[in-house]
Amino acid sequence: MGIGGGDTAGVQWEMLVIGPVTTVGEMMMGGHWLEMLKVQRQAGTYPSYVAAARHMWTELGFAGFYKGFWPWGFAQGCYKGLPVLFTQGEVKRRLQGAGVDKQSAGIVAGVTAGMVQGAMIAPTQRLKTIVGTNKAAGAVSTDLIAQVIKNEGIMTVFKGTGVMVVRRGVDWGLRFYGKGLCDQFFLSQKPAGAPKKLTATEAFASGIFGGAFSGINQPLDVWVANCQKHRTVPLSAGGVLAELVAESRVKGFFAVFFRGIEMRVIHSSYHTAWMAGLGQYIFDVYKATQAAGKAR
Repeated sequence: MGIGGGDTAGVQWEMLVIGPVTTVGEMMMGGHWLEMLKVQRQAGTYPSYVAAARHMWTELGFAGFYKGFWPWGFAQGCYKGLPVLFTQGEVKRRLQGAGVDKQSAGIVAGVTAGMVQGAMIAPTQRLKTIVGTNKAAGAVSTDLIAQVIKNEGIMTVFKGTGVMVVRRGVDWGLRFYGKGLCDQFFLSQKPAGAPKKLTATEAFASGIFGGAFSGINQPLDVWVANCQKHRTVPLSAGGVLAELVAESRVKGFFAVFFRGIEMRVIHSSYHTAWMAGLGQYIFDVYKATQAAGKAR
């Protein structure tokens, strides 16, 4: 089942509320911290997750869990989920209405939603990453952001956007494909005559599997993190790729382009469970409640 269902009913405006609620909830319940650890390892800011976590705790205490979250991450969370839950649901609904099979519609809709999301979140992701990959930065560090913009110009906030759009498109296409496979498995295990509907646990588990499945595109994620990290000397996306390739010749392809893969899988699974699992479940419960109310 895709986000927003697979029917040809009207526009699912409820997703405009569910998207931000689930995204901010995920970020505040550990998701942002997991993402920062992932980005810091991908960008080579710290030699290990333990070193990153220890340094942020030593320097910032509890606020270290939210380094880069206020205000950039919170602002991002308020709109980050819209293209995933709303755009994906609408594109899938329209494709299925046009006769495209459910699985293909889900993948195309996932890629479309991911690309839209990539374009929308690239600026705030850049600001979060600048703070997260600067060891001396505080939890908020608006002064650091102001200095970077002063030195590089306002267009610096769009650094890495092109790579981000491609990365997010591939990413969410894989996530929804993986989630679809897991959904089909759970539904196939239902007894004959039982409702073909996922439980909250099954929906959450499908989201986790979809997120882990998307780890295939880790090299693109590493490229994005290194495009957007804090640098004293700015580099273009092409220059960053050349730098990574040169580093991989010394350290090995997997040591560079799959750096941070463990936290990537954990964070992607957790994020997708909230977005595509819990988000879908909330939508289904809301619709069922609404339908029950009309039936009275």
